[in-house]
Amino acid sequence: MRAALVLGAAGLLTMVVGTFLPWLRSGEVRRNSYASFGVLRRLIGFHGVPEALVRGWPLLGAACALVVVVAAAGLLRAAALLALVVAAWAAAVSGGAVGREPAANVRVERLGPIVTITGAVATAAAAIVILVSRVWLGRAARDRTAGRAV
Repeated sequence: MRAALVLGAAGLLTMVVGTFLPWLRSGEVRRNSYASFGVLRRLIGFHGVPEALVRGWPLLGAACALVVVVAAAGLLRAAALLALVVAAWAAAVSGGAVGREPAANVRVERLGPIVTITGAVATAAAAIVILVSRVWLGRAARDRTAGRAV
């Protein structure tokens, strides 16, 4: 369990660090994810779900911090479920950025999105391990309790 918690924390940190690395390049100017989405909204626009994911992007760090707070409160299942949502969000946005073609002399720098995806994968893996172990441990405890009652 401790290894999963460490992996999850490292994944969350990696996701956040990835958002500050270069995501777009325009001429000699490199932009992180926060500056990039403003430029991309003006150049190509977003609609529907992608727009919501991008508009909420500045809250990703706060969402990662919330996962840590919930886990520190001892609510590991809730933290793992929230971590899965945050990881899916980060992976979707980062994957969308990596898949973009250059537009109006603006091209994607892959470092930021790939680091963010790596953090999302680590976070999701840790969350899945925590959820599976919690289910397995819960069953084992119920089985032990049921065995003693007989």
